[in-house]
Amino acid sequence: MAVRLHMNLGVVAESQRLPGSADTVVVVEPNIGSTSRTKGNLYLLVTAAGGRTLREATKLVADRIREDYYYDLSAGIAGCLRKAVRAANNVLLHSPERPATGPGEPPPIGLALAVVRGNELYVATIGAAEAYLMRQARLLTLPDPSPGSGLPAEEIDGPEVWHGEIAAGDCLILISPNVTRRIGLGPIQDAVLQLHPQAAVDEIHSQFGSGSLGSIGGDGALFVEASEVASTHKIGPLKPVWPSDSLAGTPERSPIPLADAVGGGVATVQMSARHAQVAADSWLRRGVYSIFDRMPQRTMSRGRVMPLIVRRERQQRAAIAVIGLLTVIAIVVSGMWVFSGGSHNDNIPRQQAAQQAFAKARSDIDAVYGKLPDLMSSDPEKAAIYLKEAFNNLKVAQDNGYEPALLADSQDKVTAGLNRYYHVTTIQPHIVASLGTDDLTAAVLGPPGDGAAYVLDRTVSTVYRIDLETGTKIPVVRVGGEPQSGGAIVGNPRLLGTGGPNILVLDDFNSLWRWRPANGDKKGNGKLLPVNIPDNNNWHTGARAIGTFIVNAQLGQYNLYIVVPSAQQILKYQPAADGGSYPTAARLPYLSVGQDLTSVDDMYVDGKVYLVDHGKITQYELGQAARGWTPDPPKNILLRPTAPYYKHITADNAAQDQGTFYAYDSFNRQVVAFKKSDGSIVGQYIVPPRMNWFSALTGLFVVPGTGSAMPTLYWTEGSNLMSAYLDPSGLPPSPSPSSAKTTPTQLTPGSAGVPTASAGTSR
Repeated sequence: MAVRLHMNLGVVAESQRLPGSADTVVVVEPNIGSTSRTKGNLYLLVTAAGGRTLREATKLVADRIREDYYYDLSAGIAGCLRKAVRAANNVLLHSPERPATGPGEPPPIGLALAVVRGNELYVATIGAAEAYLMRQARLLTLPDPSPGSGLPAEEIDGPEVWHGEIAAGDCLILISPNVTRRIGLGPIQDAVLQLHPQAAVDEIHSQFGSGSLGSIGGDGALFVEASEVASTHKIGPLKPVWPSDSLAGTPERSPIPLADAVGGGVATVQMSARHAQVAADSWLRRGVYSIFDRMPQRTMSRGRVMPLIVRRERQQRAAIAVIGLLTVIAIVVSGMWVFSGGSHNDNIPRQQAAQQAFAKARSDIDAVYGKLPDLMSSDPEKAAIYLKEAFNNLKVAQDNGYEPALLADSQDKVTAGLNRYYHVTTIQPHIVASLGTDDLTAAVLGPPGDGAAYVLDRTVSTVYRIDLETGTKIPVVRVGGEPQSGGAIVGNPRLLGTGGPNILVLDDFNSLWRWRPANGDKKGNGKLLPVNIPDNNNWHTGARAIGTFIVNAQLGQYNLYIVVPSAQQILKYQPAADGGSYPTAARLPYLSVGQDLTSVDDMYVDGKVYLVDHGKITQYELGQAARGWTPDPPKNILLRPTAPYYKHITADNAAQDQGTFYAYDSFNRQVVAFKKSDGSIVGQYIVPPRMNWFSALTGLFVVPGTGSAMPTLYWTEGSNLMSAYLDPSGLPPSPSPSSAKTTPTQLTPGSAGVPTASAGTSR
């Protein structure tokens, strides 16, 4: 019996089409034999990305392709399809329904078409339309999509036509890419495998239009499934034949007597036996089937399409369960191994490794310090190589369980040697003055000849003058205090700085005050006066730092710099002729381009501006970041692997590009000294490892030494004003006759107009 293919269809009903869809589906299955044999069945999907307004355009394209394909007999199927697409494109170009496209946008109309003739399959796509063939549970793309093409186009050669075979069980899918993007190919494949084409289309369209996805746009879909049907052929009816023999039709009898009776009996017995056999077989079958019917049965689950999200969630839960099971197994095995004493077997190689590493470290240390003079004095580079190897070996010994007490002496020698190689000096802190439980938040050096430090006590909102020799403290500026000229009162002091002969205090009202000590006075006598800045209300409450730059040393006049995050600027004020005010007309933005200044911690001015922001130091010249100038990173990464994070800076020389500036690194608890000219490191200073100083430094300044003496570092930390000589011995320099009458805080002023003094601010 001959077998032919029958096509089962699934399409989206017109009544169920989404309001925003412009897609058109055309199915032509001719019942005329000649047309079916030459042209086959036409399945066409025209989709558009542009909403309901393009519905007429898609209908125009679909109708034109259908008419031209079936009326064109000049070529084969592939040629006729290409000609029909070109004709539809030309009609659309000259039609009022032609969609408008912007420059660079792909044409909005795409189409997917297929022709089935017998077991032959022709498929073509153009633009935003997709075609797939489901064969043996595998999804094949026919042909490769070309989303950049589409209709209408100024020039088009027609699509590439794929030619192959279609067999029973195959399913052809023509679908809008809008559906595959929202639903995914997984659910579509499951629906085709489990459901009839029409039911599969309904399921996919239901998911696409559900409220959870909120899908809009093209929803075109056309499923064509090939199935086998028998081809029946009608034959002529049987006609009776009349025999010519006269005895035809008479009963035949045997000439042997009783033969017919015996034969009939035998036939009767055989017939009875056959009936008995059939009855017994039927009885046996019914008995077996009844037994099976009484056995408990499991109801067959109804096939359904599982959403891709549910399937992925189940896969994730299964994976988590597997991982959990493996984790439990690993824990049980590890516990058994530990309790069985397996871990003790590893102690022997660990001890051997620790002993070997310690012996190698001792050998390297002896190579450095075993002779006089030691290798650090004669060949520092070679000594550094030995010390680095010793450091790594000591770490290996420590990691493998070597006794810490036995490593302490060797570690101290290696650390001392590396600090010496990298110019890291251990200083000895001293307490200059202690304010009990108060909290000091800033410190500056007084004007030349004053010989005192000024610190800001946030606990009682007071600025104290502290004598550097005796540690005597005297309050000079208090919250609520009044200037001698009367007027407004002082708010809570926030920032502290110096300018020429004055101590500058900025309170939380954005009012700037200057306190000038009396000449030669050591008891805290002086004058408190307000500094008139008319536009200080525009600073808001977030000023981060203040600084000054001397412009006339004889008159004590200076430019004022203030970091104002709300303006994203460093505002520069020039003094009036009287030196006691800063008019708005003399205000200039220092930075050439505004920037975020909310995290600035400190500022220093010496003609150039140094900002400490996000732990980094940046030099600015004429409002722009200086090119080619950056502070060198510390090189002792073995002992201090953490990158530095600077919080405060100061300098020992007010002249531009002269002297040394000092930066506090809060992460590594050290003060690093740099050359102002090029940013190279000239020294690093730490406190003994068993001391807690340099943990929360809030302000610092440096007093240069006289003659060949080392400078002295002063800083505030907690409730204390601290000091330390920047010398390895930690001892103060011995006085000389030439310096017996000179205090450590005296600085030599220069001529007018030369930058001789500047003030950073500590917070």
